[in-house]
Amino acid sequence: MMSMNEIKSEVIYNLVLALSSYTEIKRKILLCLAHIYPRAVSGTLLSMMIGYSGKARTLYRGVLDHLEDDNAILLDKLTPKLYSIRINHNHTLMKVLIDLCQTHGKSLKEKYGLITEKGESLE
Repeated sequence: MMSMNEIKSEVIYNLVLALSSYTEIKRKILLCLAHIYPRAVSGTLLSMMIGYSGKARTLYRGVLDHLEDDNAILLDKLTPKLYSIRINHNHTLMKVLIDLCQTHGKSLKEKYGLITEKGESLE
């Protein structure tokens, strides 16, 4: 039988493997959403938060769809052009990522919080 630390380290290892399989933009999205959890944001605000131009439509070229297909994010279409995007807190590995970011990422959480206060939030 494995100890609690061994189980936790195995889950963290699986999280590292999963994140390493994603492109840079997908990792940035997941890290950003984990830091601002439980907030949901629009695609425009998410683009701004991760340092991409909202005009480039980078997020809408399948990136969000792939993360949704992997059950890593929840993507709610509010209108034809407005999405509510949040991390999937029911996904085992995303729970671990949320916990790590919320516990150890206070400075990034504050930075993202300042941006969401200036932009629109879909809470």
